[in-house]
Amino acid sequence: MFKGLESLPALSLNAFRLPGFKGLFHRKGDEWICYDSENLQNSIYFLNIALREIGVGKGVGVGIIAPSSPQWLMIDLATQICGGYIVPLFSNISSEHFKFQIEEAHVKVLVIDSWEALSPQIYPLVNSADSLIHFSPLPDGVSHKNSFSWDDFIEKGKKMDSEAERQKFSERMKNIASDEIFSIIYTSGSTGTPKGVPITQKNIVSHLNAILDFFPVKPESDICMSILPIAHIFERMVVYYFSSCGLPIYFADSPNNVGKYLPEIRPSIMTVVPRVLEKLYEKLIDGANKKPIPIKWLVKYAVNKAKNTDPGKTNLRKTIWDKLVYSKMRAALGDNFYLLVSGSSALNVSVNRFLRNIGLALYEGYGLTETSPVISAECPRDRRMGSVGKPLHNLNVRISPEGEIQVKGPSVFGGYFNRPDLKDETFTDDGFFRTGDKGYIDVDGYVWITGRLKEMFKTSTGKYVSPIPIEQALSQRAFIEGAQVFAEGKKFTSALLFLNLDIVRNRLRKSEQEFDPEKALKSRRLNADLQKHVDTVNKRLNEWEKIKKWKAIFATLSTENGLLTPTLKLRRKVVEQKYEKEINEMYE
Repeated sequence: MFKGLESLPALSLNAFRLPGFKGLFHRKGDEWICYDSENLQNSIYFLNIALREIGVGKGVGVGIIAPSSPQWLMIDLATQICGGYIVPLFSNISSEHFKFQIEEAHVKVLVIDSWEALSPQIYPLVNSADSLIHFSPLPDGVSHKNSFSWDDFIEKGKKMDSEAERQKFSERMKNIASDEIFSIIYTSGSTGTPKGVPITQKNIVSHLNAILDFFPVKPESDICMSILPIAHIFERMVVYYFSSCGLPIYFADSPNNVGKYLPEIRPSIMTVVPRVLEKLYEKLIDGANKKPIPIKWLVKYAVNKAKNTDPGKTNLRKTIWDKLVYSKMRAALGDNFYLLVSGSSALNVSVNRFLRNIGLALYEGYGLTETSPVISAECPRDRRMGSVGKPLHNLNVRISPEGEIQVKGPSVFGGYFNRPDLKDETFTDDGFFRTGDKGYIDVDGYVWITGRLKEMFKTSTGKYVSPIPIEQALSQRAFIEGAQVFAEGKKFTSALLFLNLDIVRNRLRKSEQEFDPEKALKSRRLNADLQKHVDTVNKRLNEWEKIKKWKAIFATLSTENGLLTPTLKLRRKVVEQKYEKEINEMYE
């Protein structure tokens, strides 16, 4: 399908010209706006002319702070055709990191969705860019030395259209080199200073070709819904893969509205992170809790059956529970999924079992920004719950003597931007990328993740604690949104448990008016439930790993307030700073 097409713009524009291409859709208000083939091609062409006119070329970055949308892809492709690269940015990072990224990546143009969506701390830095492009009007009193609305910028390119410009565009499309950077993505790790990951045309195109073998699609019938930020390489790769295959893609305005759009769009394909699936699970369970008591008991029995049955041993789709319960749950999710792919981090085991058992085509994958991003994935022909599937065929994956997963291949980056000093710690002597993840490959070729090499805490008694498996185990209750473990330099292991307010309120059988979060945290029933769960987790741990003390907290976990990374993982340093008092109290 991609034969002879060696750049992302070539793949994309070829797909937009395919007969039957239905377009890209964006939710605005109460309707879906369609960007058809003609609109997409013309917009990319005019944007390219205008970008070149304001100085975008080889080695120039275009920073973007905006939700996923067709416009995001258009500016991305137009920038690549100029020879420049997109630098995804997030307004909730510190002003120091924001300044560092735009300076290091030579960002000359900033593209924003709206001024109101920016954090005040970065307002002064916006003017450091030579030009500003905004999707929404700037508020009164806000100006930039060289700003354009989206429509005005396209019109600027349109006015410059000529035969000579079309010739330049055509020549440039033919001459995009495989070693050109298509994007510099700054890692959003939970600790440390971000590092720029330059992904080349060769990296991303070789990756898309490898994915073809894992996830074949049906352009005439498949529908994709995008709910994750394409600022993250996982969703960006996915969107380019499905659009290059000619699939229609619906960009949701917010992940919070996914439950509303699923039965409306009935997508057959969607990529998610575990938290999205856990929220869908919670929504289904919450719906069951509101049923009359006899039905509620029936549903609870069916749910427990699905949560605790090995999907490989029993087919619950062929039972009475499917007709009475599971089929209705699938209907609430659109009942049309052919591919539901989860990445970024491990999925809660109970939620994983439940979703597979009620009949969802769920697959887990594994990768990093540095690998464009997928290293391995389950797929329709190779599926083993708990694993992260088999490696892509274009990659060489091995396990080091220390248990580290190491990878080599054309979709692996060549090193961090402007950081040659990190080469030795990033790559082995024979050129394998050190992922930092611990794992193993079983006899059938499936990859299993067991933890992080570097995320080991050393207690004050000299014992080592690996926090991630403990945090995943602690989060395996629907009313626990997330957990963070503490042990570094401490005399024992402790944890903060972040609770889901709505689920706790339902468990305590309180109305919204009656519910008092402060009183709930003192509830004997809730604390007994939490302690029982912690005790269950502790049974599987070494003595020095066991959670000796814990604190429950009601808090909104989001990227907006900085507690979550863009891939919805807790930011360790931010949590430690925000809840320093609560953490210290556990060690008093």
